Amino acid sequence: MTQISFRLTARDGAHGPGHIGWAPFRFDRIASTVSTALRAMLEGGFHRLRQAWRHSAALRELHALDARTLKDIGLHRGDLPAIADGYARRGIVGRFGAARVRRVEITDLARCVEFARLLHPDDIRLRFGRPVALGDAGTFRRLFGLDDRKIETAGLFDLSGQILGLATVAWVRPGTAEVALIIRSDLQRRGLGATLLANVIDDARDAGFNLLIAYVGYGNLPMRRLARRFGFEFAGTFAEAELVIRR
Repeated sequence: MTQISFRLTARDGAHGPGHIGWAPFRFDRIASTVSTALRAMLEGGFHRLRQAWRHSAALRELHALDARTLKDIGLHRGDLPAIADGYARRGIVGRFGAARVRRVEITDLARCVEFARLLHPDDIRLRFGRPVALGDAGTFRRLFGLDDRKIETAGLFDLSGQILGLATVAWVRPGTAEVALIIRSDLQRRGLGATLLANVIDDARDAGFNLLIAYVGYGNLPMRRLARRFGFEFAGTFAEAELVIRR
């Protein structure tokens, strides 16, 4: 326990220095209380500012969607504030109750394989440009770069831990990354793709990227529309789209 004591000494005089006594003063309890209160205030203020910024960023990205795209993904304008609020809390609130976006780890491989087995072959082909046996753990691990430090995979998980969608961000060169996503086949057109893409763009901005590249097949019209509404620009008739991230 910290203790500070003040020693009071009489002035030198005819009788020499004289010792009056000790006046102990303990301030550890007061200092601890003040420190805790200040820390709580600072942390609370920072959390509120960060959440408000995330809400604003998510709402801005979602409002970029036009009526046609909203119809494609099963959303209404009135849904956007709630989705942005859920996203600001690192998840979404809606018809799925609650879901969270987080990084996919190698320990999630079994869930990833289960997710892959719920994908329609056409969705897999649109995502990779060819048929792929994602039901094989080794193949999934390799294609989603779970062992590759240059690739980060984000997953949208429901409360039971099941994966609803996956997005990958692969490092291409300094400041530039390639992004791709896939949503579970039975849960498409419900706003999950928009939420996941908004999350990826926000995280890429925080990571310092200033350019995102996406390769979207010609037949994947909903995804091409979604990419355009989030600001991706396609180069002529080519499948490559680019998004310049503004800070």
